[in-house]
Amino acid sequence: MSFDEPARPGGAFTIGFIAALSIECTSLRRQSPSAERWLVVQSGPGAARAEAAAARAIDAGAQLLVSWGLAGGLSATVVPGTVVAPRRVLAQSTAPQFAVDAAWHSRLAALADGLAVDFGDLLTVAEPLESPAAKRAAASATNAVAVDMETAGIAAAAKRARVPFVALRVVVDGVDDALPPGAASWIDERGRTRASAALRAVVDVRQWRPLLKLAQRYRVASAALDRLARALAAGQTLGALPAGS
Repeated sequence: MSFDEPARPGGAFTIGFIAALSIECTSLRRQSPSAERWLVVQSGPGAARAEAAAARAIDAGAQLLVSWGLAGGLSATVVPGTVVAPRRVLAQSTAPQFAVDAAWHSRLAALADGLAVDFGDLLTVAEPLESPAAKRAAASATNAVAVDMETAGIAAAAKRARVPFVALRVVVDGVDDALPPGAASWIDERGRTRASAALRAVVDVRQWRPLLKLAQRYRVASAALDRLARALAAGQTLGALPAGS
């Protein structure tokens, strides 16, 4: 599988999914060839890489952008496995807020039937929020319910190109969950796992408890992400523009 998948031939309506990590893309790629109209682009972590990946997807013919993958919870009501389908995306900087496309938001959120869904704001930050204290501070400052590192960049690219945009993120770590120190170093610039860095964490006895909890949380979130991808692949009406778009 190439880093970026080619646009689908035949001029069909193409949905561009932008995900930072290879593990996030896997849930979408498992649906091939059923999802013929999907363009899956693996951006690597961070808003700048996500914005560049979104621009590439648009150049390749994407007519709708979806920020896809995992997120951290900032609210006690948003537990691991919850689908966050925000109506607004916030940036940690002074950048403006971004509103998602209302028609596409309604359509895609409806496909999450049977899963817990929250429509609260999603915050994009430059660095992972590793501690409960950092998460609670971010929630207090923004009222966001979840956090990631890419969505604001994707939203900026969509706004610039006047392409509709939505976000679908599944919470993996709750607001009271601490990430293992240096967890960001486990991922390289293309979104692939650095085996050596992860192995160092595994052999560190002090990290066993947070690693075990994170693994349990990931299994829950991954199952929800897979279920959501299957629902989207089954929603064949996604091939047509919703009214008002």
